[in-house]
Amino acid sequence: MAVGATDARPVAFRIRLLAVLAVVSVNTALYLWINAQPTRPPALLPLTTLDTAIGWHAWTIWPYWLLLCINPFLALGLRDRALLWATFKAYAVAMGLNVAIWLAWPTRIARAALPDDLDGATRAAWDLLHALDEPNTCFPSGHITIPVVVMVAFARQYPASRPWVWLPTLLFPTIVTTGQHYAIDLLAGAATALAGLAWAGLLWRRTGSAPMRTALEPVD
Repeated sequence: MAVGATDARPVAFRIRLLAVLAVVSVNTALYLWINAQPTRPPALLPLTTLDTAIGWHAWTIWPYWLLLCINPFLALGLRDRALLWATFKAYAVAMGLNVAIWLAWPTRIARAALPDDLDGATRAAWDLLHALDEPNTCFPSGHITIPVVVMVAFARQYPASRPWVWLPTLLFPTIVTTGQHYAIDLLAGAATALAGLAWAGLLWRRTGSAPMRTALEPVD
């Protein structure tokens, strides 16, 4: 079924929940495995002037965790069968590109040492992150790829959400301010997301015989 086609049978919530849980589980396991077991010694990426200007800020661990948690909730809102399937295809292509790069060219970043004056909750949030995530597999950033795919799909499902569904992009810099990624990782993650969305046909739509329009255009 083409994206945008009418389907009177939306995907049941329990099916969406199981699908999202399965994708999150597989994605997390694959990422952590590649992160912990790089195919070769990872190349240390250089810190750029932009990264230095953005800086490292301990408090941004909280919006960083929020960014990671937003994606599944937006994905659960995709109830149209054709759109949900197209979103999975876009996700598979985008993350497939990421995985191919992670395997072919392992990379890592230099993490800043945690200051001694962090409050208990903030330190616990940092300790959890560092316990789960090695400083490897940073280029491209899957923490950007996934929300870009999901946000575009959500905007297609709910055109009225377009003024606000892009708000999670305000959290994107936290992947740099937490020292998890560099700015180039952010741009590369967005690029693989756009490649997947384009392949799945989610960056445009057709209305009758009208010319192709971008998915970001308001619906008439």
